[in-house]
Amino acid sequence: MQAAEAPVHHFFSELLEREVVDKEGTPVGELVDIAFALQDHYPRATHLVVRRGVFQRGFASIPWARIEKLSLNFNLDLAASDLVFEEVRPPHEFTLVRDILDKQVVDTNGQKVIRVNDVRLLQLGNELRLQQVDVGFRGLVRRLGWQWWVDPFVEVFLARTEYLNDHVIPWNFIQPLAIDQKGTLKLTIDQKQLSVIPHADFRDLFLTMDQPSRVAMFKSMPAELKPRIFSEIDLEMQKEMLDNLDLGEAASLLAKIPADQTTDLLEELPKSLANSLLALMETTTARRLSTLLGYTSDSAGGLMTTEMLVAPSSATVAEVLEKLKGFADTESLYHVYLVDADNRLMGQVLLKRLLLAAPTDAVFQYAYPKPRYVRAKDTLREVAFQMEKYKTPAIPVVDNGKDRKLQGVITMDDILGKLIPLAWRRYSRRPAGAPESA
Repeated sequence: MQAAEAPVHHFFSELLEREVVDKEGTPVGELVDIAFALQDHYPRATHLVVRRGVFQRGFASIPWARIEKLSLNFNLDLAASDLVFEEVRPPHEFTLVRDILDKQVVDTNGQKVIRVNDVRLLQLGNELRLQQVDVGFRGLVRRLGWQWWVDPFVEVFLARTEYLNDHVIPWNFIQPLAIDQKGTLKLTIDQKQLSVIPHADFRDLFLTMDQPSRVAMFKSMPAELKPRIFSEIDLEMQKEMLDNLDLGEAASLLAKIPADQTTDLLEELPKSLANSLLALMETTTARRLSTLLGYTSDSAGGLMTTEMLVAPSSATVAEVLEKLKGFADTESLYHVYLVDADNRLMGQVLLKRLLLAAPTDAVFQYAYPKPRYVRAKDTLREVAFQMEKYKTPAIPVVDNGKDRKLQGVITMDDILGKLIPLAWRRYSRRPAGAPESA
């Protein structure tokens, strides 16, 4: 096959029944299947399965390397006389028609999730790779040959429907599991693969699925993985997941995600449900969340999270670094906050300053000369002003009294999460043609 100038995508349904011609340009049959080697991360095509005849059919297996060109047809570098046709299909470990099309993607408990309607392939030079499975209704329409009139109809009369968005799942999220007694190959999200998929990618993966599929996949995940995945999906998907969990499981899940996310979610739930969930959580967690729920969402108290690194003002560097080991996610940790016995904020230390410090040094000696903080009642604007003033990626929140008791911390991500939608709403209301500074 001649090297392609750029990667080319093909849907398998568009290749099916395409003519296969020999080196003289004479048709020898039509494509009815493609075999793949599963050893690769994205399986590589190894053979074409070609059929000829109508009443007396014959099948031949052609090595992929003998394809000279793939365009409107499959052009071989073989003569028709070199091909051996048999009455039965040649055996292959894995083929698209036999093992993928119309099969079900299932969760690890064997529950039906969704059907594979088509396969998306990627042509890279002289190779063809299995890239994605299409689980959307549009894939079924494409296989039936109706896309040429259904797509224009939908574009005109149903432009807002999800039909026009291809619903595909990357192959590296799926792998063959087993063939049951009926000969049905089941597909599954492998448990080992789940642990190495970047958590942020799950949101994109969930968007390719319908609601029952998302829920089934989430329920099948290992217990230790669920909180991290739950934290990455958006608020609407989080509510969707909670609707399909029992109260005990939902409460346990919420207790393991960042407090500010839990607060945002609880505020969106009916009050009776939120109170039921709080009642099932551990006392300390429930008390902390109840406090956060008492603040408005646009105040410092409503923006803050209570997950932060806190140490006594008398602590040593070694003691602080030991406490740091208890944090699973350290990417959002910038400071250690020093408090006295009454939880009054005494100072804060940039964590990276401790990396070269002697283990026996007192942490307080590396603290800022004067504590920088905002109060729980401060507005979003005041918080943003203080963070800009001190050029800090995070700022602690103290109570509204004179004691300066530490309540939580606000990170730059928390601020941007509020400011970006606000800025966009203002921009979208700007009159057409008005200068951006207006």
